Amino acid sequence: MGKLIQLLSEELQEKIEEYIETHELKAHDKLPSERSLCELFSANRATLREALKHMQNEGIIYTQHGKGTFIAESKYTEDVQRFISYSSGWAADGYEVKSKVIDFVIIEAPKKIASSLQIKIGTLTYLLRRIRYLNNTPLFLETAYIPVEYCPKLDSFNFAKCSLYNILKEFYHINLTHQEQTIAITKLSSYEAHLLNVAKDISAFYIKGLTRTDKGTPFEYCISLIPSTKYKMYGELNTSPKK
Repeated sequence: MGKLIQLLSEELQEKIEEYIETHELKAHDKLPSERSLCELFSANRATLREALKHMQNEGIIYTQHGKGTFIAESKYTEDVQRFISYSSGWAADGYEVKSKVIDFVIIEAPKKIASSLQIKIGTLTYLLRRIRYLNNTPLFLETAYIPVEYCPKLDSFNFAKCSLYNILKEFYHINLTHQEQTIAITKLSSYEAHLLNVAKDISAFYIKGLTRTDKGTPFEYCISLIPSTKYKMYGELNTSPKK
C-alpha cells in the first residue's frame, strides 16, 4: 500500500506542477486548499499530502501554519564544474551580488584547518565569515580560512564591497586556479538559520572546498552552508575512458 501511495503521489505531484505552470503561479502565490486540490485531481488526502511533502522537500512550495501552502522562490542553479569568483561569476550571469561580513579575525589554526592547508597547528590564519546575497536574498554562509603569511594585511580590505579573489590577484599576485570540493547534507543551527533567514530545521548543502594556487599550494580552506530550498547544482559527466 505504501508503494502504491508513493507512485500515485509522484503522478499527483506532476499534475500539481503542471497546474502551477499552466496558471503561471509565481513565488509566494497561494495554492488552492488541500480539499480543493483533492477535488480538482480526484485524489485522496493521504496521497495529496505525500505529494505536497515531496514538493516541499524539493523546495517547490512552502507552508505557513494556519495560512496555507505557497509557491517557493526559484532555486539558484550553479554549474559545479565552473570555478570562478563568486562576485564575478554571478554578476556576469546578471544577478545583483552583495556580501555582509560577519567575522574577520585572526585565529590560530586548529588541527583540521592546519591539516587541510598543510601548515603547522597554531599558524596564524584569517577567518573570514560572510553572508552571500543574490538579488538581496541571503543565499549562503561562507567561512574562509587563509594563512596570514600568504597575504599580510588582508584584513585591511572591506570584503563587504571587495571581491576576495580579485584582491588576491591584484594586490598579492596570487592566482587561484583549482578547487577540490566535498559536498554533504546537514541541518542548519538556529544561528545559521537566522543569518540565512530560513527555518532552523531546513536541510542545507555543506560544502568543504580547498583552493590551490597555480603552483599547487593549498591556499584557502572554505566551508559553505547553502539552504537546499534556495539552491541546486548542475554538472555534466563524461563517460569517455581516461587516457
